[in-house]
Amino acid sequence: MNVKLLTSYDSLIDMEYSAALAALTCRANTGKDFVPNEVLTRIIKAGHESILEHINLTYLVEGLSRACLQELARHRHISLSVESTRHTLREQLKDISFFNDLAEGYQSLARSFAIFAVTTPDLSNDELKYYLPEFWPTNLVLTSNIRELRHILKLRTAPVALKEFRTLARAMYEAVPEEYKYLLADCVHEEV
Repeated sequence: MNVKLLTSYDSLIDMEYSAALAALTCRANTGKDFVPNEVLTRIIKAGHESILEHINLTYLVEGLSRACLQELARHRHISLSVESTRHTLREQLKDISFFNDLAEGYQSLARSFAIFAVTTPDLSNDELKYYLPEFWPTNLVLTSNIRELRHILKLRTAPVALKEFRTLARAMYEAVPEEYKYLLADCVHEEV
């Protein structure tokens, strides 16, 4: 799986400022000079996390299983744009390198599925996808505000979470520039 933060550093600077200003607006303190990360650190400690909804991160995620995607979709306060099997499935099956990129144990299952797909040409991609194994990889773009991302990290970096989701959650955290990890660091469980 590959995870890349698409949100620009300059956008993060602007959103951090906006969120801090929003926090100060709640207390009618907007006329004073302020340091955004100091304001937001206080807000996090106070548990006033709704302010963090003003900061959004967008990621490109490649090679996520459909099983993990199903768990990810349970988080309702994110936006997902997922690669369409309707438009890509048969093309994926033609690409032999696609199978080589799968974990060794899944390659034979994927090849069996490909044979099934070729031998049932009367099935549309929409019908064929009902037979897709849960390990089938997909690509997506995900957008989340920091409040929801904190929630995801609290749940999905825990040792009881699906291993692939733990990997995804940690990769999303690691993709954040160091200067902004303070917004999330207290939510990430220690690795076991």
